[in-house]
Amino acid sequence: MTKRNHNFSAIALLITALTLIVAVGCRRDFEELEPADFPQNPLIFIDGFSEGLEYAAFGSSKVTAFEVDEDISYKGNASMRFEVPDAGDPAGAFAGGVFFTEVGRDLTEYDALTFWARASKAATIDRIGFGNDLDQSVYETFINGIDVNTNWKKYIVPIPDASKLTQERGMLYYVEGPEDGKGYTFWIDEVQYEKLGTIAHSKPSILEQQDQTVTAETGDDLPIGGTFAFFNLPTGIDQRVEMAPSYFDYTSSSTSVASVSAAGIVSVIDSGTTTVTATLAGTDALGSLTIQASGAALVPVTPAPTPTQSQDSVISLYSNAYTDVTVDTWNTRWQGSTADNFDIQIDGDDVRQYKKLNFVGIEFTSQTINASQMTHFHMDVWTPDPTALPAEFKVLLVDFGANNVFEGGDDSSHEMTFTSPTITTESWFSIDVPLSSFSGLVNRSNLAQLVLSGTLPNVFIDNVYFYKSGSVVGGATPAAAAPTPTRNAADVISVFSDAYSDVAGTDFNPDWGQETVVSEVAIDGNNTLLYSGLNFQGTQLDGSLDVSSMTHLHLDFWTANSNMLNVFLISTGPTETPVALNVPTSGWGSIDIPLSNFAPVDPTDLIQFKFDGNGDIYLDNIYFYKEDNTGGGNEPTVAAPTPMRAAGDVISIFSDAYMNLDGSNLNPDWGQGTVVTEVSVGGNNTLLYTGLNFQGLELASSTDITSMTHLHLDVWTANSDMLNTFLISTGPIETPFALTVPTSGWSSVDIPLTNFAPVDLADLIQFKFDGNGDIYLDNIYFYKEGNTGGGDEPTVGAPMPGYDAADVIAVFSDSYPGIAGTNLNPDWGQATAVSEVMVDGNNTLLYAGLNYQGTELGASQDVSSMGFLHLDFWTANSTELRVFIISTGPVETPYSLTVPTSGNWTSIDIPLSEFDPVDLKDVFQLKVEGDGDIYLDNILFRK
Repeated sequence: MTKRNHNFSAIALLITALTLIVAVGCRRDFEELEPADFPQNPLIFIDGFSEGLEYAAFGSSKVTAFEVDEDISYKGNASMRFEVPDAGDPAGAFAGGVFFTEVGRDLTEYDALTFWARASKAATIDRIGFGNDLDQSVYETFINGIDVNTNWKKYIVPIPDASKLTQERGMLYYVEGPEDGKGYTFWIDEVQYEKLGTIAHSKPSILEQQDQTVTAETGDDLPIGGTFAFFNLPTGIDQRVEMAPSYFDYTSSSTSVASVSAAGIVSVIDSGTTTVTATLAGTDALGSLTIQASGAALVPVTPAPTPTQSQDSVISLYSNAYTDVTVDTWNTRWQGSTADNFDIQIDGDDVRQYKKLNFVGIEFTSQTINASQMTHFHMDVWTPDPTALPAEFKVLLVDFGANNVFEGGDDSSHEMTFTSPTITTESWFSIDVPLSSFSGLVNRSNLAQLVLSGTLPNVFIDNVYFYKSGSVVGGATPAAAAPTPTRNAADVISVFSDAYSDVAGTDFNPDWGQETVVSEVAIDGNNTLLYSGLNFQGTQLDGSLDVSSMTHLHLDFWTANSNMLNVFLISTGPTETPVALNVPTSGWGSIDIPLSNFAPVDPTDLIQFKFDGNGDIYLDNIYFYKEDNTGGGNEPTVAAPTPMRAAGDVISIFSDAYMNLDGSNLNPDWGQGTVVTEVSVGGNNTLLYTGLNFQGLELASSTDITSMTHLHLDVWTANSDMLNTFLISTGPIETPFALTVPTSGWSSVDIPLTNFAPVDLADLIQFKFDGNGDIYLDNIYFYKEGNTGGGDEPTVGAPMPGYDAADVIAVFSDSYPGIAGTNLNPDWGQATAVSEVMVDGNNTLLYAGLNYQGTELGASQDVSSMGFLHLDFWTANSTELRVFIISTGPVETPYSLTVPTSGNWTSIDIPLSEFDPVDLKDVFQLKVEGDGDIYLDNILFRK
């Protein structure tokens, strides 16, 4: 077995309690596969792993939970050992993963997965099954609640219909969390598929054995859920087995009203009535779905009740009654989600509608929410769907932990399930839950995601907010002074602080027409600024201030009742840029903002500060300072981005996300002066080259990477001004590629391997880096882009962007909210045929027969704070392609792209300076001209 510590995204795992992820990877169209012979190997672990088996850990799980144990076994010399972590273990919240094969196996000759198991104590394993293949998991099967103790016992997971498993890749998976907060160990041995011949009397069911009746409209897609069966085991026990809907064969009594896919999705075609029933391997299933299709939409006729909480005690995500905080997206369109969302009005009240809802992610990651002072979560919901049991509606809250970083090792979440009578049909119902009920949320100060799921495919929501019950929060004051600064005075330019000499002549309350009441108060003997009832407030410096020698703005702030707060630096022009602060605070909030975040403000000509927002704000220690980047003291505070590429497309040299090549020497003795260490950054193993002159990396043996297309690496440096990377083949033959340094945060680089010619990619032996400064490196791997077969359309989606939403203005991308009102196909007389197509589940623009094509933004955009135009493009037949940014005038400048793209997606970041003299503060159109058929995605401006 190849053991790889894949750590797939935890998002889908969070959707429902212990629901398996849908992992990244190439999709398979099972209906289009040609018949083929697949191995009938039934063995998984018999004193060792069968050929071709690989392992992938679930995201947020303890990646090291699984090991082979050569001391304890049921039979032979080894077993599979699983270490379940304690609650709160920073290495992972639970144990879970998948054992899979790249080549499917034919399991049609067997009727059960069997294994022996024991544990270090009496416990109940949450889930064990098969059919999760890290792709579509068409035939996922599992049993819940496996009781184990300190004695070995044989367990049986019946195969619901073996005739379906002609090419199954998902051999085994498990999920188990701590019990009563404590971890333990369990072992599994003698894992195999068998033909027992004694499994009998299947009793299949859909919809949890319910005969349900639903109303629907034309175009609705209704998923069949609650699919399971009881099987009588050789022990005499009737075992309940959960299974994917794809095992069943479905019948619609009126196919003109609705049809049913092999995956159990009922598609409503026309008005009328039909009943959907199912069979499993020829046995009739209990449960049915009667659909009364009206052909018309069912919507609320009255708005949701108007909230009565005071604005001062509310943090609102969505409500006409309050001022809402920033929500990055109301539909993340995570892989596996089928939800569509719409904005409608009910009697003048704004309402959000979700159709085809299985789960939907809602994100506010660019400005996470501090709900530590709030007591409750509220949401109003309306659904036309039946809500009698087993119908349910689920709400999941996710926080990014104290470090405010996704998968930073301290994320937490909790999901609450609501059933009848709380949820009702065709009437508004309110979810009003104490935040203490979300007991799995460890830290409510950095809430970042809300996930809705359940069995109601059509819902309308309104008045989504957190609130504090009881008295209004306003009027509270900090109990202690802000922290005393410790920076050297020589490295500081202070505006307001008792710890330093402030610049003279500053006016802290200029008359700008603001409503804010400004005062200086003493907090624990420390002079502190208080902005009461803030709408906006300026600070006027005495003349122009040059802070270009500084690197950061520092300030301490405290508020109990604000839900929006921005700070601006302003230079002559005026030119100003805001940075959003997280409010309300739990105690004093200390923030250090890189001055580059305020670009294009001129740091040599600073004249003013400004704050805008609401509530009562306490401020102290407002000063600029410089970091010393020359002594190697600077270091990244967050880990490099987690790679998302499928392991089968990767040859990894150094990365926690993949199984690395064995035997690589990370520090060969080449006479270099570089000091090499492995350090932990955000819980992630990272290479550090201190005082780089040059540094080699020797592979254990010659490696053939001709099947790969790119070298990827993540780089971080604060003090390097030269950095080259080399690939070296036998000869030696070597070619450098220059990297851009210093970096602002982690820089992810994808270098086409053609850039290293004439290096022999079939005979790679070494890497080399040369340059200067202190360099942090991670995720050094080769990968192959899909669709290299020279077809006329892409078969995989464009790469997912990894930029922070706060650093992006998106025109077209599933990954970010776009500019409202953008017209992707204005009538400019062009011959181009424009359409939106799905490529591997990703919305993609297709320009067929391009001559030229425009895009009109919903409003003029100021992109002067951005650094690049990013876009992904794919073409098999274009010979010329140019992209334009257009400002009012019109003023436009083209940038030529290299085409065709050799059957791969090309990702490009074009410096906005290339479009000069376009006015970046007044961009209102984009244009593409050329020829051929062009696929475009992830069109966005980024910092």
